[in-house]
Amino acid sequence: MKIYLLLGLLLGAISALYAATDKVVCYYGSWATYRTGNGKFDVENINPHLCTHIIYTFVGIDSSTNTVKILDTWNDINLQGYKRFIALKQTNPNVKLLLAVGGWNEGSASYSAMASSSVSRTGFIQSVVSLLKTYGFDGFDIDWEYPTLRGGSTDDRVNYITLLSEMKTRFNSEGLLLSIAVAATKDYHRSAYNVPEINKYVDFVNLMAYDLHAYWDAQTGHNAPLYAATWETDSVTSMYNVAASIQGWLDDGLSASKLIVGIPVYGHTFTLASAANTGVGQRTVGPGTAGPYTLEAGTLSYLEICERLNAGGYTKVFDSMQQVPYAFSGTQWISFDDVSSVALKVAYAKNKNVGGVMLWSIESDDCRNICGGGAYPIGTAVYNAVFGSSGIVTTTTVQPVSTAKTTAISTPAPTPVTTAKTTTTTASSGQLMCPSSGYLRVPNDCSSFYQCNPGSPVNLSWRIQCSAGLYFDPSSNTCNWASLVTC
Repeated sequence: MKIYLLLGLLLGAISALYAATDKVVCYYGSWATYRTGNGKFDVENINPHLCTHIIYTFVGIDSSTNTVKILDTWNDINLQGYKRFIALKQTNPNVKLLLAVGGWNEGSASYSAMASSSVSRTGFIQSVVSLLKTYGFDGFDIDWEYPTLRGGSTDDRVNYITLLSEMKTRFNSEGLLLSIAVAATKDYHRSAYNVPEINKYVDFVNLMAYDLHAYWDAQTGHNAPLYAATWETDSVTSMYNVAASIQGWLDDGLSASKLIVGIPVYGHTFTLASAANTGVGQRTVGPGTAGPYTLEAGTLSYLEICERLNAGGYTKVFDSMQQVPYAFSGTQWISFDDVSSVALKVAYAKNKNVGGVMLWSIESDDCRNICGGGAYPIGTAVYNAVFGSSGIVTTTTVQPVSTAKTTAISTPAPTPVTTAKTTTTTASSGQLMCPSSGYLRVPNDCSSFYQCNPGSPVNLSWRIQCSAGLYFDPSSNTCNWASLVTC
């Protein structure tokens, strides 16, 4: 009996170690139905084949009753937003459809009051289950930003866990999924998140690995850099990147299989203090100009960004150190993700064996192929990077056609995952084999590489293209400036 028990534990450990990255979680901002022109995005514009889970945002909390509250009854009920959303299952019966509460605008006070007593928690949970069952949702996402902060209480860290525990118990009996959205950086764990306890009660955790730099820093910086810059060496600044955020949650007790790494489908914008100083870390005097659809200074949807680049006048730069692009024109400076940086992030996530990748949010993508990069270029790039381009999605993943000049800065890239490598890349049968690093440059194409499972045959559909002007560098397993790479 002991032998079988040990064998079971060993198999479980191996399974957890090599957990598949098999979720693409897509948030949908229902308010995009009110946007105009190319920015208008309705439920019917969602491609349910690009996501394994789609989360409809947002409902709120009624502070007078501590129950869930529909925030836009006109769109959600009168125009049958919920019903039309659930109808996406007619196109893809396998997609899981969830409803989210909260977001930045909800704050923390209403959560804090609701979670503070058994009676109010029970009433809230009952109201959630009733709403989900009425409309046919598969689960619920809690986006509390953030326990103990922004109007919360010091008791929130404990009450948050109690709420999750009680909600999960009820959800298990109803066959419902429970997920949460969380802040990215490790410093929140001390104040807001008891990570080992969270791990017990949620199906997955959506890591908001973005907003790491923006105009409020008073200097240019990347919205969601994959790695730290060489000058970000202290305990605070070294946290502000995707890799450190992932590692912080894993180190503090979250199962890799439950971690869903967020990717932004938007960028942050800045107004430079001087048009002559256009690099990262340059002084700024405020947010960049608002876009025609989102109408928010300092933020642009991916669609608004690609339209600006296509209009000309911008210089696009790929930061080989932090593995993300930026663009500038005059005093306007944009930090964003494109299909190349998205592929690199997904490759990193898969190497860490996390459960999946999340998009915030799909209504910001170019769903109509306005920019010439195919419909849903970001969503498609994520899906293909997670599952391989031989999947059911057939939209193209080429970069949007742009008149922007593209360059690459020559700062050396840090080692992203591992520098271990082997010279054996071909089996005796002639089949390409994946080296121990998990990355293999494509033979006869220095600008492309395969992300694959170490020691296994190469999956040709897991091919990733570096940005223009970059080659894959086997010595560091990154896309690096071509002049620095032996090809």
